[in-house]
Amino acid sequence: MSASLAYAEALAAAVRVEENGALFYGKAAAGASDPAAAEVFARLAGMEEEHRGYFSALKLELEQREALFVNDPRGEYAASIKALADSGVFGLAGDPATFFEGARTTREAVKFAIGVEKDSVIFYLGLQEAMVDREEADKLGGIIREELRHLAILTGLLKKIKE
Repeated sequence: MSASLAYAEALAAAVRVEENGALFYGKAAAGASDPAAAEVFARLAGMEEEHRGYFSALKLELEQREALFVNDPRGEYAASIKALADSGVFGLAGDPATFFEGARTTREAVKFAIGVEKDSVIFYLGLQEAMVDREEADKLGGIIREELRHLAILTGLLKKIKE
């Protein structure tokens, strides 16, 4: 697999991560028994949708210029980034709403979301490390900081939700 194709697939995975995140948080907001939790989930859904737009645009940009990522003639680094994406960030293999098929509490949804946000930070750090375009790497750094804020928000919410 060429590096360009692997990076394109990694960016497509990033789009799916954000789409799935928005779907998950939307579903969590609709099912939350705690109004404060519902508000947090709804806000996170909107932020994930904004991130999806960034990754969609970045994928289009990659198609127009090759010098977005490091030179990786054998595609090994790109393949490892794609593997990170495919490892389950917001259930890339399936519909994130399936989390709610059983009876789930708001607390369980928050705990699940914390784990997924951690996974997405790791994935995006790998993607950022592969970028040679510093301007785009800085933009991705902004998304990483937002994902870290999501972690702080969710951790604070978890502390407020009773067992």
